[in-house]
Amino acid sequence: MFIISPLAITGQEIVKLDEVVKIAIENNFNIKIAKNDLEISALNATIGNAGFLPTVDFSAGYNYSNTISKTTFHGGFPDQNNSAAASQNYNANLNLNYTLFDGLKPVYKLKRSKLDVTLRNTQYKQAIENTIYEVIQAYYSLAILQEDYRIAEQKLSFTKVQLDRIETKRKYGQGTEVERLNLLTSYNKDSTQLLRLKLNIRQSIRQINKAIGTEDITDAVIVKADTDLDLDINYEKTLESALQNNLMILQANQNITRSKLDLKIAKTELYPKLNTTISYGYTGAKNDVGIMNSNDAVGPSVNLGLSYSIYSAGALNRAIKQNKLNIKGSEITLQSIRYEIEQNIKDAYTNHQNNIALIPLEESNVSISKENFERTTNAYNLGQATYLDYQQAELNYIQAQKLVITARYNAKLSEWELRKLAGTIAK
Repeated sequence: MFIISPLAITGQEIVKLDEVVKIAIENNFNIKIAKNDLEISALNATIGNAGFLPTVDFSAGYNYSNTISKTTFHGGFPDQNNSAAASQNYNANLNLNYTLFDGLKPVYKLKRSKLDVTLRNTQYKQAIENTIYEVIQAYYSLAILQEDYRIAEQKLSFTKVQLDRIETKRKYGQGTEVERLNLLTSYNKDSTQLLRLKLNIRQSIRQINKAIGTEDITDAVIVKADTDLDLDINYEKTLESALQNNLMILQANQNITRSKLDLKIAKTELYPKLNTTISYGYTGAKNDVGIMNSNDAVGPSVNLGLSYSIYSAGALNRAIKQNKLNIKGSEITLQSIRYEIEQNIKDAYTNHQNNIALIPLEESNVSISKENFERTTNAYNLGQATYLDYQQAELNYIQAQKLVITARYNAKLSEWELRKLAGTIAK
């Protein structure tokens, strides 16, 4: 579990992994995008958006005309002629529209909207997991480079001691120029290696800052990566946890459920739809010609409407078949993801076991090469060993230190990979 604490980077302060992870979760752009998508989905998961609530609208209108009018009547009524006959019509209505039955479509749409929120939340968690793993990899890469830099400094100091020694011997007519030049060449090579490592460290720091979305990590920071291993990790527990907690499997299951809801929504078109409109309105009219001079009406009205699609040019049949195929595709995707994760766990666990097995071997090599280097150094200083013997013993010791550090970090990184596959990296 990551313990969150405030981050304050000054000088050569040690920056812990959980501090870097905290910054990443707060600032990583992929996490921000996933969180924004989650909030959008939550806004849409309402009973109103699903169609459970009625809609209310207001409408009003006014019409005026002024025409030349000529009207004749049956039954002996006199004709009417008007060269400027004005008429006015006006209305105002408040309407409440509601679908009484729609094949349970609102029920399924609400369930799908809520599932969309769950899906977005899963994607949000995935963004967090991916960012955490990316930060861990970058953090451990930086830790390895800083260890390499420390070892390179150590090697430079060894060479500097021998170079000073040969310079002193040369003052007293001892030693050879070839030996001095060899040591000077080694010193320059070691110095160049330090410069290369400094450049690599800067590039690694840029990778961390890219992952966390800030520039908080500077060249002055020191990282200390934990290499203590969780010896309780095994293949069976990891696989069991993955089948329950891996977010890719969880999302695949959620996609199957969503496809099934889409099919139910499509099938609602097989049922008739019953709609109602309740209105309260006012209508009025005034005319300069005709028997009726004016008319006003106000009051409520209720309308019921039943509709049923008899033929839709095959659209409904296609939609149902397509949704059934979508369900099948989602199920195949789940099987593929489960298989891939199982294989990845097998590979990662085998790699993890190999990395663990290498650690004691490399530690033993460090002890042996250190003892050999110390003896060869003493022999070289006494003139009982050649410079090539010293150089080889030094190289073996330096290389052994690098290998044991790499073995420890690789074992821890493979452990983090297993946690990611098991879905527990953020817990």
